[in-house]
Amino acid sequence: MNSSLWNLNLNRILNRPDHSLPRLAIIGVGQTLCGDDGAGPAVISGLEQVLKPHDNLLLINCGHAPENCFSPIIRFSPDIILFVDAIRTDEPAGTIRWLRACEADSAGSSTHTLSLGMLATYVASMTGSDGYVLGICPASMGFDEGLSGPVKAAVEEVVDWIARYWRKAATARSAIAAGDESVVNT
Repeated sequence: MNSSLWNLNLNRILNRPDHSLPRLAIIGVGQTLCGDDGAGPAVISGLEQVLKPHDNLLLINCGHAPENCFSPIIRFSPDIILFVDAIRTDEPAGTIRWLRACEADSAGSSTHTLSLGMLATYVASMTGSDGYVLGICPASMGFDEGLSGPVKAAVEEVVDWIARYWRKAATARSAIAAGDESVVNT
């Protein structure tokens, strides 16, 4: 379900005026042993399977403790940090929400002890980057359950969109750097 036009917002922040490829850190947050709470790590796992390593892309599965992953994020020095997490709202399971880091706590509750909005805002300020949260509304977070159908579909949608965007953008930036014709507009 795509009620918040998350992909248009992500496209807007990734497309830079100078056509350079941003340094993007995607941080998956969640407990994989608790059903749909594993949405963030599932996105990271999916992206790791379909994308080649790239100097401008950092993929981290933080599990249920994102505060433990700040050092590699700060060392990477991203332009954009995108946290992916299960966020409880009144919307149907599988709904994908786009939030600025500072909006994350007021839009729905995270499934973790520490405030994801506070953590995202903090690490963004430490790196001088822009911080965002991609929240996926869970159906069930029972122990030892897999992802529900709607959340699995949302994870697949996010992985597919980000992978297609990143491959196309990286190819275009490489062609522009080499002086070739852009493949984005062909």
